[in-house]
Amino acid sequence: MPDKEHVALTHCYYCGEADKILLASKYQQTKNGMEPVKDLAPFNGKVIDMEPCRKCQDWMKQGIILIGIDDEKSEPNWNKAPEDKNPNWMPDPYRSGAFAVMKEEAFTRLFGGNEIFVDHAIKHRFMFVEHEVMVRTGIVKEEGHE
Repeated sequence: MPDKEHVALTHCYYCGEADKILLASKYQQTKNGMEPVKDLAPFNGKVIDMEPCRKCQDWMKQGIILIGIDDEKSEPNWNKAPEDKNPNWMPDPYRSGAFAVMKEEAFTRLFGGNEIFVDHAIKHRFMFVEHEVMVRTGIVKEEGHE
């Protein structure tokens, strides 16, 4: 049995569904035979970048992806990049499971009082939104989330 994995299935940062298949490309001879130089096991089932999957790319063309979060359950400073300026850093709040796509015009009407918020959403085509806000604005119907 090889010590290293040859393949990994990653997940989309936005929707969380299966996204990219990573395949080992460099191999070395070991006592167990040919094995990949890099073990892909740590990448299996993980988000590795903020590039949207095809489905999310289509949704981003239609509008702005809204991802429900619970700030109280999130790690402190989840939305602030570390001081070491890690280029691979990704914001990682606690997600409530709510997910919606809203037309840009509707988003601007609903959240228009906060220009920084709106400009960021339009530029990046997604926004984390408190679950409670999504419920109160009618974006999602269920109130309970874990």
